[in-house]
Amino acid sequence: MKEVCASYVILSPRNYVKSACVVFDETIARVEVERGVEEGTILTHGLASAHTHLGLYPLRTSLAGLRLDEWVRRYVWPWERLLRKEPELSYYTAILALSRMLVGGVTAVADMHFNEDRVARAFTELGVRGDLSIAIMSRGVYDSFEEGLQENMALVRRFGNSTLLRVRLGATTPRLLTLGEYREVIYTAKKLGVGVHTHIAEVPEDITYLRSTYGMSLAEFIEYVGLAEVNSLVAHGVWLDRDSIARLSSTKATVVHCPFSNTLLRDGVAPLRELLTSGVRVALGSDVSPSYSILDEVKVSLSMHLGRGDIGLEEVFSSITVSGYKALGFGEGTVTPGEPADLVLWKVSEPVQDPYLALLTAEEVREVYVAGRRVIEEGAITGVSDNVLREARRELLNHLRGSPAGTFVDRGG
Repeated sequence: MKEVCASYVILSPRNYVKSACVVFDETIARVEVERGVEEGTILTHGLASAHTHLGLYPLRTSLAGLRLDEWVRRYVWPWERLLRKEPELSYYTAILALSRMLVGGVTAVADMHFNEDRVARAFTELGVRGDLSIAIMSRGVYDSFEEGLQENMALVRRFGNSTLLRVRLGATTPRLLTLGEYREVIYTAKKLGVGVHTHIAEVPEDITYLRSTYGMSLAEFIEYVGLAEVNSLVAHGVWLDRDSIARLSSTKATVVHCPFSNTLLRDGVAPLRELLTSGVRVALGSDVSPSYSILDEVKVSLSMHLGRGDIGLEEVFSSITVSGYKALGFGEGTVTPGEPADLVLWKVSEPVQDPYLALLTAEEVREVYVAGRRVIEEGAITGVSDNVLREARRELLNHLRGSPAGTFVDRGG
């Protein structure tokens, strides 16, 4: 058995203990309290990002100043076409993005993109839990809808029984799929017994498109395609109205709030208070955040909802632990006996009055465990070498030179 001790152990969004140690193997065995431990340390459950596009990591600083559709046309689709031609680039982007998230305490990530077999390799090497899906679309970077669907189904067959990885189907958005194609993705997911990852109501154009093309409201669309019938990650949900929220309440759906990217792309402010009050599970996602820090998402979310229902720190902390882990199917997201030993030891400034608040100013992550395996030791990643990370940066820079995306690459990686 292993043990990790801290001056504060956060057991859940509402409960913590002082001067305690967690004893574990692959799962948590027990929590022992009243132990003499180092001051200025906090132990938490691993954090979850329930919506990301790891393949867009090189574009993370290109968000500001553009609306979503213009950003996608100008930067995203050209870069994604290159990824389709050079699939190993998806491994390099994933290894860099996941490394940054891992040193920020993230131990579980839902990713929707392309070349997810390469992305799975990065998850496995780093030891991070992954929920993978292909961005299925009928236009954009695929030649056909069927191509993306078949690629996603192959991913289910390849990784469906993995303990570290899960797979669901990625119905990108109603604006990139016909009504029939979207329904087919849902039907196929139900047949395969997997979930769905999608974008819904990210921008106002999503709502007007459904109305002008199909004469449907968003709530009618959700009901018609059967989205509420499957375990679904509904990314963004900025423009969900009362009727569509009612369709998602008390279902298997999780709305994934992405505050940083929504702010930079001027998408709007998600109705978190209405979602939570209606019983809709809400998780947090890094999407294509400039920092790829889930704690930055917490800070932005708290700030943007001041005066808009005043979301509390307890609720946002729950979104990156309990709600995130439940949505991805990796556990309950609490530090309790029997749960997977996904743990993060933080060094924080003293004095600590409120351990939840202290996390927002944490100095560093000292140790991270996933299923009891140490994946960060003394702040350093154990799964891949610095040489691998340097090679990944070099390969990305070589391919980005001369491309529109190259203007926005963080040369430091």
